[in-house]
Amino acid sequence: MISTFEYPIGVSGPLALPRIAIVSTQRRWHGGEVQAALLAEGLRNRGHHCLILARQGGSFAKRMRERGFSVVTFGGRGRLPAAQWKIRRALQRFRVDVLHYNDPHAMVAAGVASWGLQVPLRVASRRVDFPLKSVQLYRAFCDGLICVSRAVKTICQQGGYPEHRLHLVHDGVDPARMKVGKRSVGRRSLDLHAKQQLLLSVAKLTDHKGHRYLLEGMPRVFRKFPDAILALAGEGSLRQELEQQVDQLGLQDKVRFLGYRSDVPDLMAAADLFVVPSHMEGLCSSIIDAMLIGCPVVGTRAGGIPDLLEETTSQAELGWVVPSRDGDALGDAIVMALSSPQLARDRANAAQERALSEFTDRSMVNGTIGVYQRLLRQSQAFQRPSDLLTTASCSAT
Repeated sequence: MISTFEYPIGVSGPLALPRIAIVSTQRRWHGGEVQAALLAEGLRNRGHHCLILARQGGSFAKRMRERGFSVVTFGGRGRLPAAQWKIRRALQRFRVDVLHYNDPHAMVAAGVASWGLQVPLRVASRRVDFPLKSVQLYRAFCDGLICVSRAVKTICQQGGYPEHRLHLVHDGVDPARMKVGKRSVGRRSLDLHAKQQLLLSVAKLTDHKGHRYLLEGMPRVFRKFPDAILALAGEGSLRQELEQQVDQLGLQDKVRFLGYRSDVPDLMAAADLFVVPSHMEGLCSSIIDAMLIGCPVVGTRAGGIPDLLEETTSQAELGWVVPSRDGDALGDAIVMALSSPQLARDRANAAQERALSEFTDRSMVNGTIGVYQRLLRQSQAFQRPSDLLTTASCSAT
Protein backbone atom coordinates (compact mmCIF):
# COMPACT_ATOMS: atom_id res chain seq x y z
CA MET A 1 0.00 0.00 0.00
CA ILE A 2 1.28 3.44 -0.90
CA SER A 3 0.07 6.33 1.21
CA THR A 4 0.19 10.07 0.71
CA PHE A 5 0.89 12.53 3.45
CA GLU A 6 -1.02 15.40 4.95
CA TYR A 7 0.68 18.55 3.77
CA PRO A 8 1.79 21.44 5.92
CA ILE A 9 0.58 24.88 4.86
CA GLY A 10 2.59 26.02 1.86
CA VAL A 11 3.49 22.50 0.67
CA SER A 12 1.63 21.30 -2.38
CA GLY A 13 1.31 18.28 -4.63
CA PRO A 14 0.90 14.57 -3.87
CA LEU A 15 3.97 12.50 -3.07
CA ALA A 16 3.96 8.79 -2.26
CA LEU A 17 5.91 8.18 0.94
CA PRO A 18 5.11 4.73 2.24
CA ARG A 19 7.98 3.56 4.45
CA ILE A 20 10.01 5.31 7.14
CA ALA A 21 12.51 3.69 9.51
CA ILE A 22 13.38 5.54 12.72
CA VAL A 23 16.62 4.50 14.44
CA SER A 24 17.54 5.07 18.10
CA THR A 25 20.53 3.74 20.04
CA GLN A 26 19.63 5.29 23.40
CA ARG A 27 19.20 3.09 26.45
CA ARG A 28 16.92 5.42 28.43
CA TRP A 29 13.83 7.49 27.65
CA HIS A 30 14.71 11.16 27.30
CA GLY A 31 13.46 14.12 25.30
CA GLY A 32 14.84 12.85 22.00
CA GLU A 33 12.98 9.57 22.38
CA VAL A 34 9.76 11.44 23.22
CA GLN A 35 10.11 13.37 19.96
CA ALA A 36 10.82 10.20 17.97
CA ALA A 37 7.74 8.53 19.45
CA LEU A 38 5.56 11.54 18.62
CA LEU A 39 6.93 11.53 15.06
CA ALA A 40 6.24 7.81 14.63
CA GLU A 41 2.70 8.22 15.96
CA GLY A 42 2.08 11.16 13.65
CA LEU A 43 3.39 9.30 10.62
CA ARG A 44 1.26 6.27 11.42
CA ASN A 45 -1.82 8.42 11.90
CA ARG A 46 -1.28 9.78 8.39
CA GLY A 47 -1.18 6.26 6.95
CA HIS A 48 2.56 5.72 6.63
CA HIS A 49 4.37 2.50 7.38
CA CYS A 50 6.87 3.09 10.18
CA LEU A 51 9.57 0.67 11.36
CA ILE A 52 11.45 1.17 14.63
CA LEU A 53 15.10 0.10 14.89
CA ALA A 54 16.21 0.38 18.50
CA ARG A 55 18.71 -0.75 21.09
CA GLN A 56 17.96 -4.13 22.60
CA GLY A 57 16.81 -3.79 26.21
CA GLY A 58 16.30 -0.03 25.88
CA SER A 59 13.22 1.92 26.88
CA PHE A 60 12.50 3.10 23.35
CA ALA A 61 12.17 -0.41 21.95
CA LYS A 62 9.94 -1.50 24.82
CA ARG A 63 7.60 1.47 24.69
CA MET A 64 7.27 1.51 20.91
CA ARG A 65 6.47 -2.19 20.84
CA GLU A 66 3.80 -1.58 23.48
CA ARG A 67 2.32 1.07 21.16
CA GLY A 68 1.94 -1.48 18.39
CA PHE A 69 4.88 -0.58 16.15
CA SER A 70 7.03 -3.10 14.32
CA VAL A 71 10.31 -3.05 16.26
CA VAL A 72 13.65 -4.64 15.38
CA THR A 73 16.30 -4.53 18.09
CA PHE A 74 20.09 -4.70 17.90
CA GLY A 75 22.87 -4.99 20.44
CA GLY A 76 24.53 -1.97 22.03
CA ARG A 77 25.00 1.05 19.79
CA GLY A 78 24.69 -1.05 16.66
CA ARG A 79 28.33 -1.14 15.59
CA LEU A 80 29.25 -4.79 16.05
CA PRO A 81 28.88 -7.15 13.05
CA ALA A 82 25.82 -8.97 14.41
CA ALA A 83 24.02 -5.67 15.04
CA GLN A 84 25.02 -4.34 11.64
CA TRP A 85 23.64 -7.45 9.97
CA LYS A 86 20.30 -7.14 11.80
CA ILE A 87 19.93 -3.48 10.84
CA ARG A 88 20.81 -4.12 7.21
CA ARG A 89 18.47 -7.10 6.91
CA ALA A 90 15.63 -5.12 8.46
CA LEU A 91 16.11 -2.23 6.03
CA GLN A 92 16.22 -4.61 3.06
CA ARG A 93 13.05 -6.43 4.10
CA PHE A 94 11.22 -3.21 4.94
CA ARG A 95 12.24 -1.60 1.61
CA VAL A 96 12.80 1.70 3.40
CA ASP A 97 12.22 5.01 1.63
CA VAL A 98 13.31 7.32 4.45
CA LEU A 99 15.93 6.37 7.01
CA HIS A 100 15.71 8.75 9.97
CA TYR A 101 18.50 8.72 12.56
CA ASN A 102 17.32 9.97 15.95
CA ASP A 103 20.77 10.36 17.55
CA PRO A 104 24.41 10.55 16.40
CA HIS A 105 25.23 6.92 17.24
CA ALA A 106 22.17 5.84 15.25
CA MET A 107 23.58 7.71 12.28
CA VAL A 108 26.85 5.79 12.48
CA ALA A 109 25.20 2.41 13.06
CA ALA A 110 22.48 2.62 10.42
CA GLY A 111 24.58 4.73 8.07
CA VAL A 112 27.26 2.05 7.85
CA ALA A 113 24.74 -0.81 7.81
CA SER A 114 22.76 0.76 4.95
CA TRP A 115 25.74 1.63 2.81
CA GLY A 116 25.16 0.46 -0.75
CA LEU A 117 21.43 -0.08 -0.29
CA GLN A 118 19.07 1.90 -2.46
CA VAL A 119 17.69 4.16 0.28
CA PRO A 120 16.20 7.27 -1.37
CA LEU A 121 16.60 9.53 1.67
CA ARG A 122 18.68 9.58 4.86
CA VAL A 123 18.09 12.30 7.46
CA ALA A 124 19.23 12.93 11.02
CA SER A 125 17.75 14.89 13.90
CA ARG A 126 20.12 17.32 15.61
CA ARG A 127 19.01 18.48 19.07
CA VAL A 128 22.17 19.73 20.78
CA ASP A 129 23.88 23.07 20.38
CA PHE A 130 27.49 21.98 20.29
CA PRO A 131 29.65 21.44 17.17
CA LEU A 132 29.49 18.33 15.01
CA LYS A 133 32.27 16.01 16.06
CA SER A 134 32.76 14.53 12.59
CA VAL A 135 31.21 16.58 9.81
CA GLN A 136 32.56 14.04 7.30
CA LEU A 137 30.25 11.39 8.69
CA TYR A 138 27.25 13.66 8.51
CA ARG A 139 28.08 14.59 4.93
CA ALA A 140 28.52 10.93 4.00
CA PHE A 141 25.50 9.43 5.75
CA CYS A 142 22.93 12.26 5.71
CA ASP A 143 21.10 13.90 2.85
CA GLY A 144 19.78 16.41 5.36
CA LEU A 145 19.92 17.48 8.99
CA ILE A 146 16.74 18.45 10.84
CA CYS A 147 17.74 21.04 13.44
CA VAL A 148 15.50 21.86 16.41
CA SER A 149 16.47 25.54 16.63
CA ARG A 150 18.14 28.35 14.76
CA ALA A 151 21.15 28.09 17.05
CA VAL A 152 21.62 24.39 16.27
CA LYS A 153 21.29 25.10 12.55
CA THR A 154 23.89 27.87 12.73
CA ILE A 155 26.36 25.69 14.63
CA CYS A 156 26.02 22.87 12.08
CA GLN A 157 26.59 25.31 9.24
CA GLN A 158 29.63 26.78 10.95
CA GLY A 159 30.96 23.25 11.41
CA GLY A 160 31.02 22.68 7.66
CA TYR A 161 27.71 20.96 6.93
CA PRO A 162 26.17 22.35 3.70
CA GLU A 163 23.60 25.06 4.35
CA HIS A 164 21.18 23.75 1.73
CA ARG A 165 20.94 20.44 3.61
CA LEU A 166 20.02 22.09 6.92
CA HIS A 167 16.34 22.34 7.85
CA LEU A 168 14.66 23.93 10.87
CA VAL A 169 11.87 21.99 12.57
CA HIS A 170 11.15 22.83 16.20
CA ASP A 171 10.32 20.03 18.62
CA GLY A 172 6.68 19.71 19.56
CA VAL A 173 4.61 18.69 22.57
CA ASP A 174 1.26 16.92 22.69
CA PRO A 175 -1.04 19.55 24.26
CA ALA A 176 -3.17 16.81 25.80
CA ARG A 177 -0.19 15.76 27.94
CA MET A 178 -0.23 19.01 29.88
CA LYS A 179 -4.02 19.31 30.16
CA VAL A 180 -4.03 16.58 32.81
CA GLY A 181 -1.96 18.72 35.21
CA LYS A 182 -3.80 19.76 38.38
CA ARG A 183 -2.52 22.61 40.52
CA SER A 184 -4.06 21.31 43.74
CA VAL A 185 -2.51 17.88 43.26
CA GLY A 186 0.93 19.28 42.52
CA ARG A 187 0.96 21.66 45.46
CA ARG A 188 -0.35 18.98 47.81
CA SER A 189 2.44 16.63 46.70
CA LEU A 190 4.98 19.27 47.83
CA ASP A 191 3.03 20.16 50.98
CA LEU A 192 2.82 23.85 50.06
CA HIS A 193 0.58 26.31 51.84
CA ALA A 194 -1.49 28.90 49.99
CA LYS A 195 0.97 31.80 50.29
CA GLN A 196 4.06 29.94 49.14
CA GLN A 197 5.25 30.77 45.62
CA LEU A 198 6.64 27.73 43.81
CA LEU A 199 9.60 28.19 41.47
CA LEU A 200 10.12 25.06 39.39
CA SER A 201 13.00 23.79 37.27
CA VAL A 202 12.77 20.45 35.43
CA ALA A 203 16.09 19.25 34.03
CA LYS A 204 18.89 16.74 34.49
CA LEU A 205 21.38 17.88 37.10
CA THR A 206 24.25 18.34 34.67
CA ASP A 207 26.57 21.29 34.03
CA HIS A 208 25.01 22.67 30.84
CA LYS A 209 21.63 23.02 32.57
CA GLY A 210 23.13 25.83 34.68
CA HIS A 211 21.62 25.02 38.09
CA ARG A 212 24.56 26.53 39.95
CA TYR A 213 23.89 29.94 38.39
CA LEU A 214 20.26 29.71 39.43
CA LEU A 215 21.28 28.91 43.00
CA GLU A 216 23.69 31.87 42.99
CA GLY A 217 20.78 34.19 42.23
CA MET A 218 18.32 32.75 44.74
CA PRO A 219 19.37 34.65 47.91
CA ARG A 220 18.10 37.93 46.42
CA VAL A 221 14.83 36.19 45.51
CA PHE A 222 14.30 34.81 49.00
CA ARG A 223 15.07 38.19 50.58
CA LYS A 224 12.18 39.67 48.61
CA PHE A 225 9.91 36.61 48.80
CA PRO A 226 10.74 34.69 51.99
CA ASP A 227 7.86 32.24 51.53
CA ALA A 228 9.01 31.12 48.07
CA ILE A 229 10.27 27.58 47.42
CA LEU A 230 12.59 26.46 44.61
CA ALA A 231 11.97 22.86 43.49
CA LEU A 232 14.51 21.12 41.25
CA ALA A 233 13.00 18.10 39.50
CA GLY A 234 15.51 15.72 37.92
CA GLU A 235 18.52 13.58 38.72
CA GLY A 236 22.08 13.82 37.54
CA SER A 237 25.78 13.67 38.31
CA LEU A 238 25.89 17.11 39.94
CA ARG A 239 23.28 16.48 42.63
CA GLN A 240 25.77 16.18 45.51
CA GLU A 241 27.70 19.26 44.36
CA LEU A 242 24.50 21.29 44.08
CA GLU A 243 23.32 20.14 47.50
CA GLN A 244 26.63 21.34 48.92
CA GLN A 245 26.13 24.71 47.22
CA VAL A 246 22.68 24.97 48.80
CA ASP A 247 24.22 24.27 52.22
CA GLN A 248 26.91 26.89 51.68
CA LEU A 249 24.29 29.47 50.75
CA GLY A 250 22.17 28.58 53.77
CA LEU A 251 19.16 27.74 51.61
CA GLN A 252 18.42 24.25 52.97
CA ASP A 253 14.85 25.20 53.91
CA LYS A 254 14.19 26.94 50.61
CA VAL A 255 15.47 24.53 47.93
CA ARG A 256 14.09 21.05 47.38
CA PHE A 257 15.67 18.34 45.27
CA LEU A 258 12.78 16.26 43.97
CA GLY A 259 14.70 13.69 41.95
CA TYR A 260 13.01 12.03 38.98
CA ARG A 261 9.28 12.83 38.84
CA SER A 262 6.55 11.23 36.76
CA ASP A 263 4.02 13.96 37.70
CA VAL A 264 5.56 16.87 35.79
CA PRO A 265 2.17 18.17 34.48
CA ASP A 266 0.94 18.49 38.09
CA LEU A 267 4.16 20.21 39.15
CA MET A 268 3.92 22.63 36.21
CA ALA A 269 0.32 23.44 37.09
CA ALA A 270 1.37 24.02 40.71
CA ALA A 271 4.23 26.36 39.81
CA ASP A 272 4.02 30.15 39.89
CA LEU A 273 7.12 30.40 37.70
CA PHE A 274 9.13 27.98 35.55
CA VAL A 275 12.87 28.68 35.46
CA VAL A 276 15.39 27.45 32.88
CA PRO A 277 18.99 28.51 33.73
CA SER A 278 20.78 26.56 30.95
CA HIS A 279 23.94 27.85 29.31
CA MET A 280 23.67 25.24 26.52
CA GLU A 281 20.31 24.09 25.18
CA GLY A 282 19.23 22.73 21.83
CA LEU A 283 15.65 23.91 22.32
CA CYS A 284 14.14 22.78 25.69
CA SER A 285 10.77 21.11 25.27
CA SER A 286 10.10 21.62 28.98
CA ILE A 287 9.62 25.31 28.18
CA ILE A 288 6.96 24.29 25.66
CA ASP A 289 5.29 22.25 28.42
CA ALA A 290 5.22 25.35 30.62
CA MET A 291 3.93 27.53 27.79
CA LEU A 292 1.11 25.10 27.01
CA ILE A 293 -0.04 24.92 30.62
CA GLY A 294 0.10 28.71 31.03
CA CYS A 295 2.99 28.90 33.47
CA PRO A 296 5.19 32.04 33.22
CA VAL A 297 8.80 31.34 32.21
CA VAL A 298 12.19 32.83 33.03
CA GLY A 299 14.88 31.49 30.71
CA THR A 300 18.34 32.30 29.40
CA ARG A 301 19.51 33.41 25.99
CA ALA A 302 21.16 30.02 25.40
CA GLY A 303 20.86 27.87 22.29
CA GLY A 304 17.28 27.52 21.08
CA ILE A 305 15.54 29.10 24.08
CA PRO A 306 15.09 32.47 22.27
CA ASP A 307 13.25 30.58 19.49
CA LEU A 308 10.55 29.84 22.06
CA LEU A 309 10.45 32.96 24.22
CA GLU A 310 11.35 35.77 21.82
CA GLU A 311 8.64 36.29 19.21
CA THR A 312 10.33 38.19 16.39
CA THR A 313 7.34 39.04 14.17
CA SER A 314 4.92 40.67 16.61
CA GLN A 315 7.52 41.55 19.28
CA ALA A 316 5.19 40.04 21.87
CA GLU A 317 6.68 39.44 25.31
CA LEU A 318 6.41 35.73 26.06
CA GLY A 319 8.51 35.52 29.22
CA TRP A 320 11.74 36.82 30.69
CA VAL A 321 15.00 36.05 28.85
CA VAL A 322 18.37 36.90 30.46
CA PRO A 323 22.03 36.23 29.66
CA SER A 324 23.29 32.74 30.50
CA ARG A 325 25.79 32.06 33.31
CA ASP A 326 24.50 35.11 35.19
CA GLY A 327 23.01 34.35 38.59
CA ASP A 328 22.27 38.00 39.35
CA ALA A 329 20.30 38.40 36.11
CA LEU A 330 18.32 35.24 36.83
CA GLY A 331 17.53 36.40 40.35
CA ASP A 332 16.45 39.85 39.17
CA ALA A 333 14.17 38.37 36.47
CA ILE A 334 12.55 36.02 38.99
CA VAL A 335 11.93 38.92 41.38
CA MET A 336 10.43 40.97 38.57
CA ALA A 337 8.13 38.14 37.48
CA LEU A 338 6.93 37.44 41.03
CA SER A 339 6.46 41.15 41.72
CA SER A 340 4.24 41.61 38.65
CA PRO A 341 1.64 38.81 38.69
CA GLN A 342 -0.62 40.45 36.08
CA LEU A 343 2.30 41.00 33.71
CA ALA A 344 3.38 37.40 34.28
CA ARG A 345 -0.14 36.18 33.43
CA ASP A 346 -0.24 38.32 30.28
CA ARG A 347 3.08 36.94 29.06
CA ALA A 348 2.06 33.40 29.93
CA ASN A 349 -1.17 33.78 27.97
CA ALA A 350 0.72 35.08 24.93
CA ALA A 351 3.20 32.21 25.22
CA GLN A 352 0.40 29.65 25.48
CA GLU A 353 -1.22 30.99 22.32
CA ARG A 354 2.05 30.76 20.42
CA ALA A 355 2.82 27.26 21.69
CA LEU A 356 -0.58 26.00 20.55
CA SER A 357 0.06 27.53 17.14
CA GLU A 358 3.70 26.59 16.53
CA PHE A 359 5.10 24.08 19.03
CA THR A 360 2.71 21.12 19.10
CA ASP A 361 3.46 17.56 18.04
CA ARG A 362 1.26 18.15 15.00
CA SER A 363 3.42 21.09 13.92
CA MET A 364 6.59 19.03 14.41
CA VAL A 365 5.26 16.10 12.37
CA ASN A 366 4.04 18.34 9.55
CA GLY A 367 7.37 20.15 9.48
CA THR A 368 9.30 16.89 9.35
CA ILE A 369 7.14 15.55 6.54
CA GLY A 370 7.71 18.79 4.68
CA VAL A 371 11.48 18.22 4.93
CA TYR A 372 11.09 14.64 3.67
CA GLN A 373 9.13 15.95 0.70
CA ARG A 374 11.59 18.66 -0.26
CA LEU A 375 14.59 16.35 0.00
CA LEU A 376 12.97 13.50 -1.92
CA ARG A 377 12.18 15.90 -4.73
CA GLN A 378 15.87 16.77 -4.84
CA SER A 379 17.13 13.22 -4.32
CA GLN A 380 18.45 12.80 -7.84
CA ALA A 381 20.91 15.61 -7.17
CA PHE A 382 22.27 14.12 -3.93
CA GLN A 383 25.71 12.59 -4.00
CA ARG A 384 27.13 10.23 -1.38
CA PRO A 385 30.81 10.12 -2.37
CA SER A 386 32.47 6.93 -1.16
CA ASP A 387 35.79 8.71 -0.69
CA LEU A 388 34.31 10.46 2.35
CA LEU A 389 34.41 7.12 4.15
CA THR A 390 38.14 6.92 3.82
CA THR A 391 38.60 10.07 5.90
CA ALA A 392 35.66 9.77 8.30
CA SER A 393 36.18 8.40 11.78
CA CYS A 394 33.31 6.19 12.90
CA SER A 395 32.38 8.23 15.97
CA ALA A 396 30.06 11.17 16.07
CA THR A 397 28.33 13.23 18.73
